[in-house]
Amino acid sequence: MKMMDEVEFYLADLASRFPRNRSDYYLSYSGGKDSHFLYWFIKEYLHDSDIQIVAVNTYMEHPQISARMYKYADIVLFPKMKPMEVKEKYGSPCFSKIQDEYIMRYQKGCRTESLMKRINGFEFVGTDQKEYKSLFTLNKTARRLLLSGELHRVSPLCCKKLKKETLHRYEKKSGKKAILGVRSDESRLRRAKYKSCFSKNGTFTPLHDLSDELLNAIYERYQIEVPSVYQYTSRTGCMGCPYGSYKGETEKELELLSPAQQRFVIELFRESYDVLGIDYRNIQQKLF
Repeated sequence: MKMMDEVEFYLADLASRFPRNRSDYYLSYSGGKDSHFLYWFIKEYLHDSDIQIVAVNTYMEHPQISARMYKYADIVLFPKMKPMEVKEKYGSPCFSKIQDEYIMRYQKGCRTESLMKRINGFEFVGTDQKEYKSLFTLNKTARRLLLSGELHRVSPLCCKKLKKETLHRYEKKSGKKAILGVRSDESRLRRAKYKSCFSKNGTFTPLHDLSDELLNAIYERYQIEVPSVYQYTSRTGCMGCPYGSYKGETEKELELLSPAQQRFVIELFRESYDVLGIDYRNIQQKLF
């Protein structure tokens, strides 16, 4: 009997994770590498036609990714708000989702003890000041600008308002639960949040433990389609999102946009770019 290699074993194991009542689920399809792998797995490996493929046009997708959404999704949804409306009402993303959550609470006037130790990086034990160590305390730049009142209005709600709430409305109407192509390799927050295939609300995250190396091996083995934009950037979230700045991805993404798209994204995220030191004034378009 032939022994399965790592790729074959993973795919067989992934198939065993899928629930029997598949028509109760939909794939949240972003057009990116992770969600497209799940699309391939559902359609080509499982040969399943019960799971609906659902995408959201947030107005912030790279053109190649947007084209994939319209090519492969059964349904493309639209949010109630547009990106600039979210900025005007709530603020802009800047440092990270968890840090921006703390900043937003502070800017709204919250001063609870639990929040302030994350803002300040210290706590009081009796009368003694003690360093508060956590993965999610504010970095020095965020702390300095926030406490001095120099920081612009910051919020992590962009993704929630454009995408998550749009999908939640679909779930409420359809009664279906989401299949998400999220992997814990992608961030510390995801490592803390996604530790099993099912969340408390029934969301199915079967790729939570899939490594970059194994994902790339599967793509190569089965010749799964990869858009050429991935030759220049490792992520394809919202165009120019400041959350990619720590890996240098934001500048790369801006280079891949048309001049009109660059102008729009820079206007949307200008204040955050200035804080993060993203040199958007010298961005050049990269043709491919």
